[in-house]
Amino acid sequence: MNHLALPLPAPQAPSTTLRCQVLAALLNRMAVQDGRTLASIGPVDPAAALARTATAAGLTGPAEPSEHEAIRYVPTSAARDRVGSEQDGTWPQSTASRHRKALRRTPGAVFTFPVEDSDPAEAALTVFTTDWSPTPAGCAVAVHPGHPLSHGLPTGHTSSFTGRYCRHPLTGDLLPVWTAGWVAPEFGTGAVLVNPGHDATDLAFAREVGLPVRFALTPPDQGEAPGHWPLPPLAGGGRAVRTGSTDGLDAAVAQEEYLRLAAAHGLAVKHTDIGTGAFAVAAFAPDGPHRAQWDGARRTVSDAGPAVPVRISSSPVLAAAEPAVREADLCVVTPSSDAESQLLALRLLLAEPHLSPAPQQAPDVLLVGPVAGQADSLARDVLELAVLTGADPGETLSLKAQLTETAQRFLRTHAELVESAEETAGEVDEATLKAAAQIKSALRQRNTKHAFTHLYRMQKSLAKTRTPLSGALTVYEALVHVLAGLPGRRPESQLTTTWQLI
Repeated sequence: MNHLALPLPAPQAPSTTLRCQVLAALLNRMAVQDGRTLASIGPVDPAAALARTATAAGLTGPAEPSEHEAIRYVPTSAARDRVGSEQDGTWPQSTASRHRKALRRTPGAVFTFPVEDSDPAEAALTVFTTDWSPTPAGCAVAVHPGHPLSHGLPTGHTSSFTGRYCRHPLTGDLLPVWTAGWVAPEFGTGAVLVNPGHDATDLAFAREVGLPVRFALTPPDQGEAPGHWPLPPLAGGGRAVRTGSTDGLDAAVAQEEYLRLAAAHGLAVKHTDIGTGAFAVAAFAPDGPHRAQWDGARRTVSDAGPAVPVRISSSPVLAAAEPAVREADLCVVTPSSDAESQLLALRLLLAEPHLSPAPQQAPDVLLVGPVAGQADSLARDVLELAVLTGADPGETLSLKAQLTETAQRFLRTHAELVESAEETAGEVDEATLKAAAQIKSALRQRNTKHAFTHLYRMQKSLAKTRTPLSGALTVYEALVHVLAGLPGRRPESQLTTTWQLI
């Protein structure tokens, strides 16, 4: 299996982004020196990755593209369930614990509404609800604009009839299927039962498009004469009315009976919805480096229909849709502050069942602490070495003068050693080998500060020697190549052999 360390950015913190990048580069160099092959992914094609995501999962955004407006990934219920039940491999405990706390669990039930004259291969129209006691009074189903049954919303419209009907799982009545802009694709299944008699939002929608208003519940002490007829919306509790055999039952008892009746026909099941929200994975940008096809009516990326080309900027999270990334031995290097956002989005993308190939194992995760201090005046090579070695990855790193001056001295001395130092032929001495083993062990454990401290000490010892042994210089160059990627005199093949012998 190919190896890949994938860095994720800290959008508002360039120094923290750089820290993730140099740590990922270190892990990739170490893998190569260990004889492993890096996954060859090249630059991720965001348009292709977005298209794959839109087809296999979901994307949503504005009807009209505008600068900096986000395009969001909407995880499927299957991916949310896999992550919520931790069926997507064994993630590091610290990461899994943070994700566990970030997920919203909402108990309820999923009802299936068979679509009239539907293709057998067509996805079933399912609705998640937390309170199905008024379900018999439902008069329509509304879906979000990107739903498979939707044709989108025409410009300037907030709702549109799809032309399709579905069967009510309790009554068998035909209910119209509407597209509505107010339906949240990230909640439940992206479809809701419209019940105007018992919900204020549904009542407003029904009055807007002309749906009937029915009742399935009434207060227990309310009479049945016209003067006592209920006024909508009547929310919560009461007793069942106009529902046939369940009339007069308390709302909670009726609710369980509706579930039993629908479940007997395979049309309902209790379900806990795993809520994650939607994740920004791209944004519209007039000067963005990439192009995508945007379908404003369905508010998603599409290669068909009325889609128009738009320029975008994208997030590295989309790499999780790339086949080469999905089948790699993956390590994700990410800002610790984004574990519940970017990293969770990447985890959900990896868990999407319709994105292939399926990862064989959960990735390793390296959580990276923030960088504090000003970096504007520092040379790039000094800054890279400082953020790499100034603190171990999970710790907050402060760019103090002492730290950057140490990095400058190390780089200056390294250049002197590899460019002008004379050397004496000879094998490496035992003390150097022992120090090298400590450095390699620290790198394996990702203790970059500890590794650099010992390597800096080795460098100073070599610099003090007028003509250091060639064997000691070779060991030093192998270590500094892995740690910081700095050039030396020896060819990489020799450095690889030396690294493996340490």
